[in-house]
Order: sequence, then C-alpha cells, then structure tokens
Amino acid sequence: ELPNTTVWGYENSYPGPTIEVVKGEKTFIKWSNHLPAKHLLPIDYTVHGAHKDVPDVRTVVHVHGASVEWESDGYPEAWFTKGFRQTGPFFRKKVYYENDMRACTLWYHDHALGITRLNIYAGLAGFFLIRDQWERALNLPAGPYEIPLIIQDKSFKEDGSLYYPKQPEKPVPALDVSVVPEFFGDVNVVNGKVWPFLKVEPRKYRFRLLNGSNSRFYRLKLDSGQFFYQIGTERGLM
Repeated sequence: ELPNTTVWGYENSYPGPTIEVVKGEKTFIKWSNHLPAKHLLPIDYTVHGAHKDVPDVRTVVHVHGASVEWESDGYPEAWFTKGFRQTGPFFRKKVYYENDMRACTLWYHDHALGITRLNIYAGLAGFFLIRDQWERALNLPAGPYEIPLIIQDKSFKEDGSLYYPKQPEKPVPALDVSVVPEFFGDVNVVNGKVWPFLKVEPRKYRFRLLNGSNSRFYRLKLDSGQFFYQIGTERGLM
C-alpha cells in the first residue's frame, strides 16, 4: 500500500546478504562504499563525531559480537568514504577478518561515529552466521527451515520515503538536528518487508531473531498459543 522506498544496502540488498562461515575458516571481506554524497536522513552536526569537518556520508562495518583483531573490528573512527577517498583517523586496512568463534548468530552493521543510528535505519545491516561441527551434530532444522529474521521498526512519509524525526526544539537554532532521546517507528519491518507473511509447514523451524531497531524492545509470541524454545544467544548455543 506504500510506494517504493529508497534504502541503502549491501550488494544491492536490504538487509544485506547473510554471510555464513565455518569456525576456523579464514575469511576475507573487503567492504566498499558506493553510497551517494548526500545522506537519506537529516544529520545532527552537534553530535560527537558528526561535525562539519567530516564527510556527511561515511561508513565502516562492524560485526557485532565478533572476536577479531582491532583493525578488523569496524572501529567507529575507522570510517571511509566512496572509493576510500577519505578515511577516519583509525582506518588501517581494507580487508578483514579473523574467525575463531564457535557457532553463533551475529550481525554486521554500519558503525560510523555520529551517524550509526541513521546508517542502520537506512538499511545497512545483515546477518553473519558462524557454524561448526558440534552444531551440525545436533540435527537442528536447516535449509529452508532455518530462517534469519531481522526485525526493525520504521516510519514512512506518504511518498514511501523513510521518516526520521527531528527534535521539536533546536539546541542550536542555526543547526538542523535529528537526534531524539528515543525513536519508535509505527510500522514493523521484517527482512525489509512491511508486516510480512510467511507460509510454513507443520514442522519445527529454526528462527534466528535479531532486533535491529533503534530503541524498541519486542515480546515475541505465536498467536496460536504454541511454545517456542530459545536455544541460543548471539554468542552461541545455550
């Protein structure tokens, strides 16, 4: 019922592609920035790290919860612009990672200082799954029965574009600001789809759940009243 929405993504995808690796497998990823020079959303230049002396659009990718060397961590001040023309003071290299963690559900997202909330809201997020032999031995639902779900709340303007609120009163009158204490969208989006529907078979599924919202907490339940069982957290199986 809404017009198409312009978003940002990885590999022309929102959410970004689900990256799957095996514990101990050497993993090399080169993140590239092909974003436009103008941001989709209003920038608050009074926020630490988002002053006028840095480019409006900059990005650095952080795998949330990953155990890696610091140069591969996606440090907030290791940002870079399109084509690596400009880089932040802690930028060290273009190719990441190490990989020596047990099976777990992680996610990757933008981490640029001062605009992280805007870049993730614009669409820069995706799953990063680590597998190992021990997990495989558990005979958990797999293939089409293992479904990653990234849940986010958003708000839209009538033309379908993303809405992000500004403060009603400007702390600095001359500046256009976007920071609010908390942001709660009025529409839930799962894997980039507004209020989606998934047809399932009468069998067990494995859902990998990620809350990628700005501020919102969720209490999840099945409207059939059936139980579901939590078998892990972001750092591995329980």
